[in-house]
Amino acid sequence: MATAPGARRRATLPILEMAGGAMILAATVLLVTQLSGFSAERQRMPYGLVMAGVPVSGQAREETQATIERIYGAPITVMYRDQEIRLNPDQVGFRINSEAMLSRADELRTEGTFWSGFWDFIWRRPEQAFSVELVAEYSPDLLRAWLADVAARYDRPPQSARPVLETLSFESGQPGYTMDQEASFALIDAALRRPVNRTVNLVINEIEAPRPSLETLKALLVDYLLSTEFAGVASIHVTDLQTGEEMELNVDLRQGTANYLNCDVAYASTSTMKIPIMIDFFRFLDWMPEPGSDEYKILTETMLQSGNISANFMMQDIGYGDTQRGVDDVRNMTQYLGLPNTFIIVPYDDNKPPVYYSTPAQEAARAGQCVDTRPDYAMQTTVSDLAVLLDMIYQCAEYNGGGLIAAYPNQITQAECQMMLDLMKQNPDGILMAGLPADIEIAHKHGWAYDTHGDAGIVFSPGGDYVLVAFLWADTDWLNAQVSFPIIQNISSATFNFFNPDMVLVPRRGFATELGINP
Repeated sequence: MATAPGARRRATLPILEMAGGAMILAATVLLVTQLSGFSAERQRMPYGLVMAGVPVSGQAREETQATIERIYGAPITVMYRDQEIRLNPDQVGFRINSEAMLSRADELRTEGTFWSGFWDFIWRRPEQAFSVELVAEYSPDLLRAWLADVAARYDRPPQSARPVLETLSFESGQPGYTMDQEASFALIDAALRRPVNRTVNLVINEIEAPRPSLETLKALLVDYLLSTEFAGVASIHVTDLQTGEEMELNVDLRQGTANYLNCDVAYASTSTMKIPIMIDFFRFLDWMPEPGSDEYKILTETMLQSGNISANFMMQDIGYGDTQRGVDDVRNMTQYLGLPNTFIIVPYDDNKPPVYYSTPAQEAARAGQCVDTRPDYAMQTTVSDLAVLLDMIYQCAEYNGGGLIAAYPNQITQAECQMMLDLMKQNPDGILMAGLPADIEIAHKHGWAYDTHGDAGIVFSPGGDYVLVAFLWADTDWLNAQVSFPIIQNISSATFNFFNPDMVLVPRRGFATELGINP
């Protein structure tokens, strides 16, 4: 129907324009809001950021710095066994370089274009996780000093066995423990650099109680000798046949104190010289598969009955009928074997006028550098020479090696060395033997003169085989066996106790003076 002429046209609202304007306004408000939120977010630590092992997403710069410094400034709990110790990081100069780490975080926070980041923010796309490594420093010297102080306060080094004079034995040592400072240093270094699990168990080495050393044995023997009030000179040599360790004691007790002698003391060798004579006799018998009945007879008479006549017969055979030639051969053998102070120049019981034979030990005594025991001009030795010789026999018999085999590979055999030991094991007498339990074997040869008493042997004990040589000399015309024999016997007992600290003590065989020993 047509509108009448002159009628007023009704006004209409611009709905579309208004709607469009509202949308633009809303979009503008949303954009501004989102931009404001995005800008605020960019002022904080990025999403997923882990700084020095600590999650700091969304934290403000100041808050992040405080968090990191609080965590890494907390004490380290250090455990020394069951003892808790606190280590404050500033004790070792530990310092966090917060600025360096925050600068790196700033780089990560502002990395990429603004609008690409804003676009990801609008669409709530997950941001990439970031990590900033710890930047810190400390003084290794201060940490090592701290560890050394802890070790000084808490370490308990093992205690060595203590000699007990009353029983000639050794009181058991005590186990101990000590810190491995280098290994512990590495553990604390790692703990200082992590935010969690800041507890460190120090590396502690548990140490068993050590066995007494040969020096401990020496100290016991000196204390014992002083307790006897023996007014003479004593020489003792011990060789551990398992380890090769040696101990020698030469001490002058004539003034009532222990005057240690830094020299080889020359002694009259007496019947101990029959050991090298026996060795040279076996060397002479290299043409026989084994000793015949006659040869074995003079061997047993010499080594078991300590016969002087049979010893001379042996040297007569060695010299092919000439005893003096045999004597010279024995002496040459001891020198060849490296025993500079062991010699014989005339047969046993020979009354020829004295002839001086120079040795290092004798020359030291003549120069006043050692005690002069006025040893027999005819035959002499030292405890170290006898110990070396017995060691050679042992190595030859047990291992087919050592000095004898090396010196005489075609004249001395392992079987012959075993026979030497067997002969000396059958020796029914001896002073060293008296100080051992009855079931312990000893291969030995004793000997004494008016003022000199000695014994040299190899002891086969459960705690290890060893060589023991002991000599006593008194500045008198006659050394009383009632004095010397018990002393040497107890030297033997103390040495046995040293090598066998865990054995149940067995009643001793009795004093050597009760055994009817043939010199």
